[in-house]
Amino acid sequence: MLTSMKKKLSFKEKPPTVNSLNEAQALIQELWEKLRHYEDKLSTSSKNSSKSPSSDGPKERAERKKLKALVAAIRLELNKVTRANGEN
Repeated sequence: MLTSMKKKLSFKEKPPTVNSLNEAQALIQELWEKLRHYEDKLSTSSKNSSKSPSSDGPKERAERKKLKALVAAIRLELNKVTRANGEN
């Protein structure tokens, strides 16, 4: 029997807590800015920038894969938070 070799993404820190709607909005804004930064970083490669093809080595491809997983996790958490805030 084969088991999945995929590593589950886990966060070591607990999510931040907020005490007011203003704090929640500031946190969401900060997370969206980080998300945009990560997405911009992901989209840069030798195919769409002035980087040389040799600069896209295995390490960079692995880093891009990690960033994609991080972006997906951030989007998921932001969607959960914004849905929960919308229901309250």
